Amino acid sequence: MIRLVNAAVLLITCLGVVVRADNAFAGCFSILPSATTQVTGTFSSATACDAACQNNKHSFYQQSTQSCFCTDKYPSEGYFQSGTADACTNPANYDARITHTSFTWSPACYAASPGGLTYSVLTGPDTCLKNCATSLGAVFYVSSTNGNYQCACGQPTSFGATTQCGPGTYFYYYHTAAAASQGLSRKRRLAEERKRSIPAYCPKGLTACQVGGANGAYECIDTNSELEACGGCLYGTLGSTNTTVGQDCTTIPAVLGGVTCENGQCRAYKCKPGYKLVNQQCVTS
Repeated sequence: MIRLVNAAVLLITCLGVVVRADNAFAGCFSILPSATTQVTGTFSSATACDAACQNNKHSFYQQSTQSCFCTDKYPSEGYFQSGTADACTNPANYDARITHTSFTWSPACYAASPGGLTYSVLTGPDTCLKNCATSLGAVFYVSSTNGNYQCACGQPTSFGATTQCGPGTYFYYYHTAAAASQGLSRKRRLAEERKRSIPAYCPKGLTACQVGGANGAYECIDTNSELEACGGCLYGTLGSTNTTVGQDCTTIPAVLGGVTCENGQCRAYKCKPGYKLVNQQCVTS
Protein backbone atom coordinates (compact mmCIF):
# COMPACT_ATOMS: atom_id res chain seq x y z
CA MET A 1 0.00 0.00 0.00
CA ILE A 2 1.34 3.39 -0.96
CA ARG A 3 -0.24 6.49 0.49
CA LEU A 4 1.93 9.56 0.77
CA VAL A 5 0.57 10.93 3.99
CA ASN A 6 2.52 10.19 7.17
CA ALA A 7 0.84 9.91 10.52
CA ALA A 8 1.36 13.54 11.49
CA VAL A 9 1.96 14.61 15.05
CA LEU A 10 -0.78 17.00 16.12
CA LEU A 11 0.39 19.73 18.45
CA ILE A 12 -2.61 21.28 20.17
CA THR A 13 -2.08 24.86 21.29
CA CYS A 14 -4.34 27.67 22.40
CA LEU A 15 -3.92 29.18 18.96
CA GLY A 16 -5.24 26.11 17.14
CA VAL A 17 -3.92 22.89 15.64
CA VAL A 18 -0.44 22.78 14.17
CA VAL A 19 0.26 19.79 11.91
CA ARG A 20 3.79 18.49 11.50
CA ALA A 21 4.96 15.56 9.42
CA ASP A 22 8.42 15.29 11.07
CA ASN A 23 10.79 12.30 10.87
CA ALA A 24 11.74 13.12 7.27
CA PHE A 25 14.46 10.89 5.81
CA ALA A 26 17.45 12.95 4.60
CA GLY A 27 20.03 10.40 3.46
CA CYS A 28 22.65 7.95 4.72
CA PHE A 29 26.08 9.06 5.95
CA SER A 30 29.35 7.34 6.73
CA ILE A 31 30.15 9.55 9.74
CA LEU A 32 28.37 11.53 12.43
CA PRO A 33 28.44 15.34 12.44
CA SER A 34 30.13 17.29 15.21
CA ALA A 35 28.45 18.11 18.53
CA THR A 36 26.54 14.81 18.60
CA THR A 37 25.01 13.24 21.72
CA GLN A 38 24.36 9.49 21.92
CA VAL A 39 21.04 8.47 23.46
CA THR A 40 21.26 5.75 26.11
CA GLY A 41 19.87 2.36 25.16
CA THR A 42 19.21 0.44 21.95
CA PHE A 43 16.68 1.39 19.27
CA SER A 44 14.75 -0.81 16.86
CA SER A 45 14.44 1.74 14.05
CA ALA A 46 15.37 5.18 12.78
CA THR A 47 11.83 6.32 13.57
CA ALA A 48 12.25 5.34 17.21
CA CYS A 49 15.56 7.20 17.25
CA ASP A 50 13.95 10.29 15.75
CA ALA A 51 11.30 10.29 18.49
CA ALA A 52 14.11 10.40 21.08
CA CYS A 53 15.69 13.48 19.47
CA GLN A 54 12.78 15.92 19.60
CA ASN A 55 14.92 18.61 21.26
CA ASN A 56 17.34 18.56 18.31
CA LYS A 57 17.15 19.28 14.59
CA HIS A 58 18.45 15.88 13.45
CA SER A 59 18.60 12.25 14.48
CA PHE A 60 21.14 9.69 13.21
CA TYR A 61 20.46 5.96 13.55
CA GLN A 62 23.07 3.23 13.06
CA GLN A 63 21.38 -0.08 12.26
CA SER A 64 24.40 -2.29 12.89
CA THR A 65 24.61 -1.23 16.54
CA GLN A 66 21.00 -0.06 17.03
CA SER A 67 22.44 3.21 18.31
CA CYS A 68 20.81 6.65 18.24
CA PHE A 69 22.47 10.07 18.09
CA CYS A 70 20.97 13.56 18.35
CA THR A 71 22.46 16.78 17.00
CA ASP A 72 21.76 20.18 15.48
CA LYS A 73 24.55 19.71 12.92
CA TYR A 74 24.69 18.02 9.53
CA PRO A 75 27.62 16.16 7.93
CA SER A 76 29.46 17.66 4.98
CA GLU A 77 28.53 16.48 1.49
CA GLY A 78 31.51 14.18 1.03
CA TYR A 79 30.14 11.66 3.54
CA PHE A 80 26.80 11.18 1.76
CA GLN A 81 26.20 7.47 0.98
CA SER A 82 23.66 5.28 -0.82
CA GLY A 83 20.57 3.81 0.83
CA THR A 84 16.98 4.59 1.71
CA ALA A 85 14.92 5.04 4.88
CA ASP A 86 15.60 2.22 7.37
CA ALA A 87 17.90 0.56 4.82
CA CYS A 88 21.27 2.21 4.33
CA THR A 89 23.31 0.09 1.90
CA ASN A 90 25.98 -0.27 4.58
CA PRO A 91 24.25 -0.96 7.95
CA ALA A 92 27.20 0.71 9.68
CA ASN A 93 26.24 4.01 8.05
CA TYR A 94 23.85 6.46 9.68
CA ASP A 95 20.19 6.97 8.66
CA ALA A 96 19.62 10.73 8.98
CA ARG A 97 16.25 12.29 9.78
CA ILE A 98 14.98 15.86 10.06
CA THR A 99 13.08 15.83 13.34
CA HIS A 100 10.82 18.85 12.75
CA THR A 101 9.35 19.81 9.39
CA SER A 102 5.93 20.28 7.77
CA PHE A 103 7.16 18.32 4.73
CA THR A 104 6.84 14.59 4.03
CA TRP A 105 9.48 12.72 2.01
CA SER A 106 8.21 10.92 -1.08
CA PRO A 107 9.48 7.36 -0.44
CA ALA A 108 11.80 7.22 -3.44
CA CYS A 109 14.61 9.18 -5.06
CA TYR A 110 14.86 10.23 -8.68
CA ALA A 111 17.71 9.59 -11.11
CA ALA A 112 17.17 12.95 -12.84
CA SER A 113 15.84 16.26 -11.61
CA PRO A 114 12.04 16.57 -11.52
CA GLY A 115 10.95 19.06 -14.18
CA GLY A 116 10.45 22.80 -13.90
CA LEU A 117 12.81 23.58 -11.02
CA THR A 118 15.76 25.93 -10.51
CA TYR A 119 18.45 24.99 -7.96
CA SER A 120 20.65 26.98 -5.59
CA VAL A 121 23.48 25.96 -3.22
CA LEU A 122 22.56 25.49 0.46
CA THR A 123 24.15 23.99 3.59
CA GLY A 124 21.90 20.93 3.96
CA PRO A 125 18.45 19.37 3.60
CA ASP A 126 17.02 21.00 6.72
CA THR A 127 17.92 24.46 5.39
CA CYS A 128 16.34 23.52 2.06
CA LEU A 129 13.03 22.57 3.67
CA LYS A 130 13.00 25.69 5.83
CA ASN A 131 13.60 27.91 2.81
CA CYS A 132 10.79 26.11 0.96
CA ALA A 133 8.34 26.25 3.88
CA THR A 134 5.67 28.13 1.90
CA SER A 135 6.06 26.09 -1.29
CA LEU A 136 4.09 23.03 -2.35
CA GLY A 137 7.26 20.97 -2.73
CA ALA A 138 11.01 20.89 -2.20
CA VAL A 139 13.85 18.95 -3.86
CA PHE A 140 17.45 18.57 -2.71
CA TYR A 141 20.41 16.58 -3.97
CA VAL A 142 24.16 16.26 -3.47
CA SER A 143 25.87 17.24 -6.68
CA SER A 144 28.22 14.48 -7.88
CA THR A 145 30.03 17.11 -9.96
CA ASN A 146 30.99 19.74 -7.39
CA GLY A 147 29.94 17.92 -4.20
CA ASN A 148 27.65 20.51 -2.67
CA TYR A 149 24.02 20.48 -1.52
CA GLN A 150 21.54 21.85 -4.06
CA CYS A 151 17.94 22.88 -3.33
CA ALA A 152 14.86 23.88 -5.33
CA CYS A 153 11.46 25.04 -4.06
CA GLY A 154 8.11 24.48 -5.77
CA GLN A 155 5.91 21.76 -7.21
CA PRO A 156 7.70 19.89 -10.04
CA THR A 157 6.00 19.77 -13.42
CA SER A 158 7.07 16.15 -14.05
CA PHE A 159 8.83 13.17 -12.49
CA GLY A 160 11.22 10.70 -14.10
CA ALA A 161 12.41 7.25 -13.11
CA THR A 162 13.06 6.43 -9.45
CA THR A 163 16.35 5.02 -8.21
CA GLN A 164 18.18 4.15 -4.99
CA CYS A 165 18.94 7.26 -2.96
CA GLY A 166 22.53 8.46 -2.78
CA PRO A 167 24.97 11.02 -4.22
CA GLY A 168 23.63 12.59 -7.40
CA THR A 169 20.01 11.51 -6.80
CA TYR A 170 17.07 13.79 -6.10
CA PHE A 171 15.03 13.76 -2.87
CA TYR A 172 11.46 15.10 -3.27
CA TYR A 173 9.42 16.38 -0.32
CA TYR A 174 5.83 17.58 -0.38
CA HIS A 175 3.34 19.13 1.98
CA THR A 176 0.67 16.72 3.23
CA ALA A 177 -2.99 17.61 2.86
CA ALA A 178 -3.16 18.71 6.50
CA ALA A 179 -0.03 20.83 6.26
CA ALA A 180 -1.13 22.31 2.95
CA SER A 181 -4.62 23.21 4.13
CA GLN A 182 -3.32 24.84 7.31
CA GLY A 183 0.15 26.03 6.34
CA LEU A 184 -0.51 27.12 2.77
CA SER A 185 -3.51 29.22 1.85
CA ARG A 186 -5.72 27.98 -0.99
CA LYS A 187 -5.11 31.24 -2.83
CA ARG A 188 -1.33 30.71 -2.76
CA ARG A 189 -1.68 27.05 -3.81
CA LEU A 190 -3.86 27.89 -6.81
CA ALA A 191 -1.60 30.78 -7.81
CA GLU A 192 1.49 28.55 -7.83
CA GLU A 193 -0.33 25.85 -9.81
CA ARG A 194 -1.50 28.38 -12.42
CA LYS A 195 1.99 29.84 -12.68
CA ARG A 196 3.55 26.46 -13.43
CA SER A 197 0.56 25.00 -15.34
CA ILE A 198 1.08 21.77 -13.43
CA PRO A 199 -0.07 18.69 -15.40
CA ALA A 200 0.51 16.29 -12.46
CA TYR A 201 0.41 16.91 -8.72
CA CYS A 202 1.98 13.65 -7.55
CA PRO A 203 4.86 11.32 -8.43
CA LYS A 204 4.21 8.85 -11.23
CA GLY A 205 1.83 6.05 -10.25
CA LEU A 206 0.00 8.05 -7.57
CA THR A 207 -3.27 9.99 -7.86
CA ALA A 208 -3.96 13.45 -6.36
CA CYS A 209 -7.12 12.69 -4.37
CA GLN A 210 -9.03 15.59 -2.90
CA VAL A 211 -9.60 15.57 0.86
CA GLY A 212 -13.17 15.89 2.11
CA GLY A 213 -13.79 19.15 3.95
CA ALA A 214 -10.45 20.74 2.95
CA ASN A 215 -10.71 22.92 -0.14
CA GLY A 216 -7.70 22.62 -2.43
CA ALA A 217 -6.02 20.01 -0.22
CA TYR A 218 -5.09 16.58 -1.56
CA GLU A 219 -3.29 13.33 -0.81
CA CYS A 220 -1.07 11.35 -3.18
CA ILE A 221 -2.58 7.84 -3.20
CA ASP A 222 -2.01 4.56 -5.01
CA THR A 223 -5.67 3.77 -5.76
CA ASN A 224 -4.72 0.27 -6.94
CA SER A 225 -3.85 -0.79 -3.39
CA GLU A 226 -5.15 1.85 -0.95
CA LEU A 227 -7.69 0.18 1.36
CA GLU A 228 -9.70 3.35 2.01
CA ALA A 229 -9.67 4.67 -1.59
CA CYS A 230 -9.74 1.49 -3.66
CA GLY A 231 -10.14 2.02 -7.39
CA GLY A 232 -10.36 5.80 -7.21
CA CYS A 233 -10.60 8.89 -5.01
CA LEU A 234 -13.52 9.10 -2.57
CA TYR A 235 -13.94 12.87 -3.05
CA GLY A 236 -12.70 13.25 -6.61
CA THR A 237 -9.34 13.81 -8.28
CA LEU A 238 -7.73 17.22 -7.96
CA GLY A 239 -8.02 19.19 -11.21
CA SER A 240 -10.52 16.81 -12.83
CA THR A 241 -14.33 16.78 -13.00
CA ASN A 242 -14.56 13.34 -14.63
CA THR A 243 -13.07 10.74 -12.31
CA THR A 244 -13.89 7.27 -11.01
CA VAL A 245 -15.14 7.28 -7.42
CA GLY A 246 -13.34 4.71 -5.29
CA GLN A 247 -14.54 2.49 -2.46
CA ASP A 248 -13.59 2.32 1.20
CA CYS A 249 -13.01 -1.41 1.63
CA THR A 250 -13.16 -1.10 5.42
CA THR A 251 -16.83 -0.11 5.32
CA ILE A 252 -18.23 -3.08 3.33
CA PRO A 253 -21.01 -4.32 5.67
CA ALA A 254 -20.86 -8.01 4.70
CA VAL A 255 -17.13 -8.40 5.24
CA LEU A 256 -15.87 -9.87 8.49
CA GLY A 257 -12.22 -9.07 9.17
CA GLY A 258 -9.84 -9.66 6.26
CA VAL A 259 -10.16 -7.42 3.23
CA THR A 260 -7.58 -5.96 0.85
CA CYS A 261 -7.48 -3.67 -2.17
CA GLU A 262 -5.94 -5.43 -5.16
CA ASN A 263 -5.72 -3.86 -8.61
CA GLY A 264 -8.33 -1.26 -7.65
CA GLN A 265 -10.89 -3.76 -6.32
CA CYS A 266 -11.86 -4.72 -2.77
CA ARG A 267 -11.09 -8.39 -2.11
CA ALA A 268 -12.75 -10.12 0.88
CA TYR A 269 -11.37 -13.15 2.68
CA LYS A 270 -14.07 -13.73 5.30
CA CYS A 271 -17.78 -12.88 5.40
CA LYS A 272 -20.34 -12.31 8.13
CA PRO A 273 -23.05 -14.92 8.88
CA GLY A 274 -25.67 -14.95 6.14
CA TYR A 275 -23.11 -14.29 3.42
CA LYS A 276 -20.77 -16.54 1.47
CA LEU A 277 -17.48 -15.85 -0.26
CA VAL A 278 -17.69 -15.99 -4.07
CA ASN A 279 -14.71 -14.80 -6.14
CA GLN A 280 -13.48 -12.84 -3.10
CA GLN A 281 -16.79 -11.00 -2.78
CA CYS A 282 -19.38 -11.46 -0.02
CA VAL A 283 -22.80 -12.34 -1.44
CA THR A 284 -26.08 -13.37 0.22
CA SER A 285 -26.08 -17.09 0.91
